[in-house]
Amino acid sequence: MELKVVFWAALIGVAAAGSAFAHHGTAGYDMDKVVTVAGTVSTFEWSNPHVIIFVDAKKDGGQVEHWAIEMASPIHMSRFGWSKTSIKAGDQIVAETHPAKNGAPIGTSGTAGGLLKVVVNGQALPMH
Repeated sequence: MELKVVFWAALIGVAAAGSAFAHHGTAGYDMDKVVTVAGTVSTFEWSNPHVIIFVDAKKDGGQVEHWAIEMASPIHMSRFGWSKTSIKAGDQIVAETHPAKNGAPIGTSGTAGGLLKVVVNGQALPMH
């Protein structure tokens, strides 16, 4: 539950950081930059308006950083070939994401037009 609170607080912070940020907008994310987040899935939320992958990623110093990666809506994810069972808690994940401009550990990896690369337990999930 605490992870969800952190995610929503970070998302609100991103929204406040960019005056042009609106729901379904990407103004709060650095769309010119892609970072790779690797770690253990703590939660996979298959719900509207966006599918969200919560990841516990280890930083260089060994500290755990809690990431939230926003994907497209469940209907769009289904069209890409994903399902609510594509990812589960405990899975090892390597995911590309456009990071938040304000440095918060959140990113966006999927829109209705396509997805960035996501590898779960060594297997790449569909991207389009």
